[in-house]
Amino acid sequence: MNNISVENFSVGDSFPCYIIAEIGNLFKNFDEAKKLIDSALSMKVNAIKFQTWNAETLTTKKNFFDLEVTGNVSQYEFHKNIQISEKLQFEIVEYAKKQNLTIFSAPSHIDDLPLMEQLELPIYKIGSDLACHIPLLKKVAKFGKPIILSTGMCTMEEVKRSINAIYDEGNEKLVLLHCISDYPAKIEESNLNAINEMKKEFNIPVGFSDHTKGMLCSLSSAIMGANIVEKHMKHPENSPSPDDIHALEPNEFSELVKSIRLIESAKGSGEKIPSISEQKNLEKNRVSIIAMKEIEKGTRIEPEMIDIRRPGNGISPFYYDQILSKTVKLNISKETPLTWDMLE
Repeated sequence: MNNISVENFSVGDSFPCYIIAEIGNLFKNFDEAKKLIDSALSMKVNAIKFQTWNAETLTTKKNFFDLEVTGNVSQYEFHKNIQISEKLQFEIVEYAKKQNLTIFSAPSHIDDLPLMEQLELPIYKIGSDLACHIPLLKKVAKFGKPIILSTGMCTMEEVKRSINAIYDEGNEKLVLLHCISDYPAKIEESNLNAINEMKKEFNIPVGFSDHTKGMLCSLSSAIMGANIVEKHMKHPENSPSPDDIHALEPNEFSELVKSIRLIESAKGSGEKIPSISEQKNLEKNRVSIIAMKEIEKGTRIEPEMIDIRRPGNGISPFYYDQILSKTVKLNISKETPLTWDMLE
């Protein structure tokens, strides 16, 4: 797999899951943003992400949302009301950087890129709505920075075309995110198997951007091998947001981070060997071949003289047939585990 590096972290199958707290439009001012950033710091996420857009270039004025979280509303008016100022973007980026927390954003139009260059972000996220925007992909690729590409609403062939557009510009610092572009997304439509299908197809890291309610799909994706998990985070004291319905509060997000790290520790190396704890339990809790009567020196072992039971510090039952008819070299007392040095 073509792993990538993001500042001090590596992303790929050999590394811990890279966890992103998406704060999107879940804040309206610096104080609200600061609460989210501080929460992210306390739970040790790898990065936080917001969104850069201008309603004037994001959509036409005749385009309408029809989502559970918005109802039937003008997309232009919706985004005009919640877009954050350039000044606020600079403030939150500066604050996060001072805390040594990776922060990055996603553009919504090619005209957003000059501002994002000024913000000096270490990663460029491309949302699912722009996954087919080849001119933007090519321009972002030329910056030479890692790119996280969401693939909601895409077919595998479309993903391939987007990847090729980025690679054609000489940038292979790419991670894909499987995503369902609905808000909230339905668990039964999550299709988490697509994560590993895209890994097989493209041999690059693949993660999951979770728009479902709760944390079930995020945890499931980590179990299934997602290299990145991105999930929205809200703060209970912040202004209401349409993203609240599928976002986690800080205590829930903290539980998500802890659970993913536990999942990683539970996965282990994959090598099938007794664990450290099992090695200590082998002697007492496994079976071996036991003498079930007094056996005098020079006697040949017969089946009625032995049994297989605990403890496990004798000869393994794997060798049961091999010890039959062997002769004992010394007197063996009842209920003694047989060992090879007793036999000849």
